[in-house]
Amino acid sequence: MINLTDFGDALLGFNSEAVIYCQGISEPVAHDYAMDYARMLQNRAKGVEALQPRFPVGLFEPNRKLIRSTLDRMSEKYFPQKH
Repeated sequence: MINLTDFGDALLGFNSEAVIYCQGISEPVAHDYAMDYARMLQNRAKGVEALQPRFPVGLFEPNRKLIRSTLDRMSEKYFPQKH
């Protein structure tokens, strides 16, 4: 069973770190994609099925991969997968 206090703390920690990361992205298309991707990861951590955000026009693949890998690592830190 998930301890709701621990989960709430993890959600708050992830959100705080993800928002700071996203705010550091100056390019608007990349910033919006990062915020959408972080929101998707939060929803998945809550158990809500969430689709990957669409790849926006103008966001180059290396930037998209960097955003995803950074936020995925953050998510894993706060919401470790149980195997």
